[in-house]
Amino acid sequence: MTERRVFLLGACATLLPLPLLAQTTAPSLVQTTNVVDALAAAGKYDNFIELVSRAGAVDTLRGAGPFTVLAPDNTAMQKMPNALREMLDPSTGGSGAQRQDPDRLRLNAFVNMHIIEGRYTLGELLGRVTQVKTRNGNQVEFNGTQGNVIEAKIVGDSGFGVGGLNVRLVPVTLGGPETICSNGLLLPISEPLIQ
Repeated sequence: MTERRVFLLGACATLLPLPLLAQTTAPSLVQTTNVVDALAAAGKYDNFIELVSRAGAVDTLRGAGPFTVLAPDNTAMQKMPNALREMLDPSTGGSGAQRQDPDRLRLNAFVNMHIIEGRYTLGELLGRVTQVKTRNGNQVEFNGTQGNVIEAKIVGDSGFGVGGLNVRLVPVTLGGPETICSNGLLLPISEPLIQ
């Protein structure tokens, strides 16, 4: 039985493209840490964590889960439109009359747009198209049929949009490796999801 299992695992591994194979077989393991503490420990998600904190979602993400968090790092967060960034976090400074408080409705929608209930690994998303619902009610479509790239984008108009009427629904790229946590996992993304 053991020989057959090893053979099958080896056969499956040869079907995965090499770059994602490396990501899926050697994830960053933080299995005793919850998703929020794993974000903090990585040291590159400070801007996203600040919004998670302002939205009051820290306790939720320290809960039982499981959660899949689509995590934009600090560089990815810089790709967010300045006006939206200022609405979500007025401390980012900006033009003229600065808001004192964040736009709570948009802030909660933005954070919850990046949280999926359930655990979705890169290996499960590769080679297929998968649609899942975010905590904000949006449908995210993962397209893993384009070689070793997995794209994610908001599809349809469910959930509360945070970007306004002119926003383009641009696909973002999952940038592995995933980080497995005690209550879910983190999937790095190339830029924030905005609808």
